[in-house]
Amino acid sequence: MKKLLILIILFSICPLFGQESEIERLLIKGNDAFENSDFQNAKINYESIIKIDSTNKDAIYNLAGTELNLGNKSKACELLQKSYSLGDFGAYDLIKEQCGGLKYSEKMFLFHVDELPKFLYKDKFIPLIINKKELNPNYMKLIRAEIKNSRELKRIKGRASILLNVDINGKLETKIRGEVPEDKRELISQLLENLTEYKPATYVNKSVGLFGGGFALPLTF
Repeated sequence: MKKLLILIILFSICPLFGQESEIERLLIKGNDAFENSDFQNAKINYESIIKIDSTNKDAIYNLAGTELNLGNKSKACELLQKSYSLGDFGAYDLIKEQCGGLKYSEKMFLFHVDELPKFLYKDKFIPLIINKKELNPNYMKLIRAEIKNSRELKRIKGRASILLNVDINGKLETKIRGEVPEDKRELISQLLENLTEYKPATYVNKSVGLFGGGFALPLTF
């Protein structure tokens, strides 16, 4: 029975390996064709990758460059926008240069949004992130006050690095790393989620989520 189970698992995994190998082969062929200015063949190979994996942002980005070289600017801009929406930061410069500007997408990089996430502080929503790189000191004050007043948190010993992000719906997302015991991490996450109200980042007056792991919050308990 164990041998049969192993065989079943192997057969279920092998197609995935086969797809990855085929994508890599097609990408090499496409890149070689592109470098030799054989844009028609490059296009065929990149499109073949996308048929296998419609979210392969490398193939989508490379296909956009191919379409630009073929004079298909409208199609190229559509592909660049899709590549960006999948988390390809590098697509932004070409979008700005060739397409007149970035369109709305449900997730964006913090450098490109109109407004960064906010939190409620003294009856007013203010930026959670300042200088696009660090947490607002007033947010840190809220956390320190909460830790000081919480008996449960006072029992925790250790250091933690917490990544904070606000999703498109204004919900705080947390990832906790460090010495804090596993059973206490949920407690910390709930503390931060309930600490105050949050508003998501916005672009063209629409809510967006942010790419990336979040902003680091170092805490010592």
